[in-house]
Amino acid sequence: MSLPTPFIAYPTTNELQNNVRVLHDKLKANTRESQSVVATKLIQGAAHELIETFFVGLIADLQAAGQVAAYRDAESMVREIDDKLTYYLGWASSFFSNDRIRPAVDHYHAMMQQLPLAGDMHPHIAFAVSPALMQRAEQQLPALLRGEAADARESVEVLIAVIDEALTALLIKPKQLMKFNFVVDKTLNGVISMTQSLAYRSLRKVGEQLPAAHQPVLARHLRRFLFSDIAAQAA
Repeated sequence: MSLPTPFIAYPTTNELQNNVRVLHDKLKANTRESQSVVATKLIQGAAHELIETFFVGLIADLQAAGQVAAYRDAESMVREIDDKLTYYLGWASSFFSNDRIRPAVDHYHAMMQQLPLAGDMHPHIAFAVSPALMQRAEQQLPALLRGEAADARESVEVLIAVIDEALTALLIKPKQLMKFNFVVDKTLNGVISMTQSLAYRSLRKVGEQLPAAHQPVLARHLRRFLFSDIAAQAA
């Protein structure tokens, strides 16, 4: 597919990209062999990758810049979220019939892109973001990169909005496409809501305690995911 603009993108692995492609091709060919185990591992892997990319990477970079209590708390929270998502996505796998997972796999397949990274083309997951959010982020970044933002909390809110877009693309939309029954849907909604609540509460504490000297770390983390029309044309 052509790249949406503006868009969010982050690197994924060749393994995940290949697994999505193979599963997509099998389902498109109407295989009768159950693909629930493969699909479960794929979705668990995508969820884990999302957490590693948006949360773990940021916290690790901030901790390398200096020790702040909110950073340690956030690190602990991230592991709890990862464990819960892995467990409940595995629990839902018994409901993964081939017909149910087909539209979700189509969705993942459509997000796979080849984009430049460190001089080479590398697999990415990419999805559209609203122009309003892109503009909001671009307004925050210059002062944040200089360590001169009057209040880092607004930049954290931008990051939270970006993560919301990622959670929608990687978890909420696929769940909707699979059309689970009420009990399964309600359970997964609860897990996703819990994930958002824990994560965003920890990130807001980071924003409250973020020293000015660490603002560029947050800015670089946020900037690497955002691609405007100009960036897309260059790619």
